[in-house]
Amino acid sequence: MPALSNRTWAALLLGTILLAAPVHAADLIGHGAMVNAVAVSPDGQRALTGSWDYTAICWDLAAGKELHAFQDHTGGVNAVAFLPDGRRALTGSRDSTIKLWDLESGALLRSFEGHTGNIVGLAVSPDGRRFASAGWDPSVKVWDVESGALLATLTGHTANVNAVAFTPDGARLVSAGYDFQVRVWDAATWRELAVLEGHEGSVNGVAVSPDGRTAATVSSDETVRLWDLADFRQLRAWTGHTGFITSVAFAPDGRTLLTGGGGDRTVRLWDAATGRQLAEFSGHAKPVWAVTYTPDGRHALSAGYDAVVKEWTLPERR
Repeated sequence: MPALSNRTWAALLLGTILLAAPVHAADLIGHGAMVNAVAVSPDGQRALTGSWDYTAICWDLAAGKELHAFQDHTGGVNAVAFLPDGRRALTGSRDSTIKLWDLESGALLRSFEGHTGNIVGLAVSPDGRRFASAGWDPSVKVWDVESGALLATLTGHTANVNAVAFTPDGARLVSAGYDFQVRVWDAATWRELAVLEGHEGSVNGVAVSPDGRTAATVSSDETVRLWDLADFRQLRAWTGHTGFITSVAFAPDGRTLLTGGGGDRTVRLWDAATGRQLAEFSGHAKPVWAVTYTPDGRHALSAGYDAVVKEWTLPERR
């Protein structure tokens, strides 16, 4: 048997071997100001980005070219989300509105009004019938996509709400805020089920694992935390970023996490089971504000205050 290096033995003990370093694959350049949000379509062919230049842009990922620019907002676009049909998308803005767009024609289909402050997070239910918005009013609002009706206003947070995420079964909603807290809501009754406490700074991002059993959160306290959504306890917390962390995303297979660093301007890849850092992506000249995976889990996208969206090829694993 050939001799193995210490690094390889360590990787074997972790159950993971990184076969290559992360590779910077492409830049999406077209926004005229900081890019605050990024999402990838369900088929992995397009990306949607939102910027402080008041626009959202839909991109062809394979070609790296702009398909449509959506320009109806009168404030920075801080949140974007595709609907499951892949033909429509939502944008949330500092102008206190959410807009629904037809991605093929670029037409504005509907505007949702009810927030009285900056909107910074959007989450669409798995069936595509409802979506939740995180606002600095501070509240979480739940909307009917087709009718535009406001279905619920959730007011448990005592400071700005920064992020929202549905569980994959659509039964629960998780929200995160400037009050250092994470809240879990029943998506049938909108009753608050739990308040998850442990962060010592603003909670800026939340993601739910594909199996719906855990939530990951990131904070200005420089930690990533993993929570059990069955008994509402903290499973683990870890550090690695130097400075505030802005965003988090689970891989489609649930095995890894991406986080975006506002303070250190890096994207980091973590083993979700252990909290061990697997890779670090450097290249943004200013804070990283949003991260996401492509649906096949092979690529990552990061959006930065340098007005650039970067695409990365992720290390292979086995």
